[in-house]
Amino acid sequence: MNLSSIVFPLTAGLDTAVPRHAGRLLHAAFLHWLQHHQPELAARLHDKNYTRPYALSDLHGHFTHDGPWRKIRQGQTVWFRLTTLEETFGELVAQAAARQPGPQLDDRTLTPGPACLTPAQHHHAGTTTFAALAAEVQAATEAGQLPESVTLRFDSATCFMENDHALPLPVPRYVFGYLLNKWQLASPFALPVEEVQHFVDSIHLAYSRLETQMVDLKKYRRVGFTGVARFALHPAMPNIYRQSLHLLAKFAYFSGVGSHTTMGMGQAWQLADG
Repeated sequence: MNLSSIVFPLTAGLDTAVPRHAGRLLHAAFLHWLQHHQPELAARLHDKNYTRPYALSDLHGHFTHDGPWRKIRQGQTVWFRLTTLEETFGELVAQAAARQPGPQLDDRTLTPGPACLTPAQHHHAGTTTFAALAAEVQAATEAGQLPESVTLRFDSATCFMENDHALPLPVPRYVFGYLLNKWQLASPFALPVEEVQHFVDSIHLAYSRLETQMVDLKKYRRVGFTGVARFALHPAMPNIYRQSLHLLAKFAYFSGVGSHTTMGMGQAWQLADG
């Protein structure tokens, strides 16, 4: 089963500006693009029983901040990435992206260019498999190089919904409970732990350096956290727990973490020193 990361570039034909948080606009543009190029795939996303198998980042690039806006200079290229958890979905999106430019925002001064599908085209583009992630963890284990903890970089505002309220904290059972649920839905094989709830409950927060920010999603606002958090297990826990911790941390790059991951929130990945 493939996991993919596709990068969509946009180049400014004139000086322009985008909202500080553009994830909602990017999501709308992606759905419109998908409806035009893969209508059957787009129709599946309207099924309430169909879990959306992707996450979408906010815009990245060099911006000049001006209040609630980010200014983009003429000729400058910005980008966002789509990560997919379902092989068929990812392949169909990649096929469409290989044939024509990516999603077009309402701001027509931003022109979509060819999508980046490989690491040679963009450092955030590429594909892997669940088996490859497991092989990486197994190789590190056999070499005695699997760290005791994992460090996640939360690159965009992240929150969890609790009693209809946003919780902007990296609570371990929420972070890894989310990742575990996504893994179970998408992976062709289960994590190598029998007592998954005990595994999740055994993870603790060892360190964090965080900030909070408000994200305007038009219908509502969400407060989320960004920054770095390190998670660990008690040394007495089985080694298979540590392997599972690293598997889920690697998986976060594709799944995102928390609420509204299809609108730019919850972008996260494992840092190398973790």
